[in-house]
Amino acid sequence: MADRLRRTVTLALLAALGVVACTGQEKLQETQLTELLGWLPGTYDGRAPTTVQSGVIMPHGPITMVVAKVYAPRLGHHVFYAQEMAADDPLRVLSQRMFSFKVDEKRGILETVYTFVEPLRWRDGQQSIVLFTAVQPEDVKSVPGCELVWKKGAGRFHAAPDPAHCKDSGPPSAASGEATLESLTLSGYEYRKNHEPR
Repeated sequence: MADRLRRTVTLALLAALGVVACTGQEKLQETQLTELLGWLPGTYDGRAPTTVQSGVIMPHGPITMVVAKVYAPRLGHHVFYAQEMAADDPLRVLSQRMFSFKVDEKRGILETVYTFVEPLRWRDGQQSIVLFTAVQPEDVKSVPGCELVWKKGAGRFHAAPDPAHCKDSGPPSAASGEATLESLTLSGYEYRKNHEPR
């Protein structure tokens, strides 16, 4: 009887310690998410990587990217709009995406990247972020299961698809990222945060 009681108490203590450990890990991930989300908004200057066409190296020109925190409740609690433009011609929009972040208790910080079904409808959304309150799930598309998993390292965050959940991510640089307080790298594109007023 005493052995059974001791075993029950031991199991209860181990279960309680497991809950405390999980809660502590989740709080750490929430803190790290808050830090990452604070780094993202801003205007970035960058250069797209070069591409090779018919054996000729084609360098791309300078790019400006704006990342703005938006309220898009149907996509999540932590959502950003990102628009890339030619640095010498802001009217030449190169891409528009939405980034939605959350904490998954087992996998950590997850980011879902969305593209728009009708990009022109959302163009220059950083100038009127109230527009995104109307975003519905059918307005965007993503690759299901191919969220990026963000992990904190020394002074930076690294992101990569989880190979256990995403079989369709292509080469490693096609779906990866890195963020610091001063820079952002997304899918091979490197950006530096611009601190000059625009």
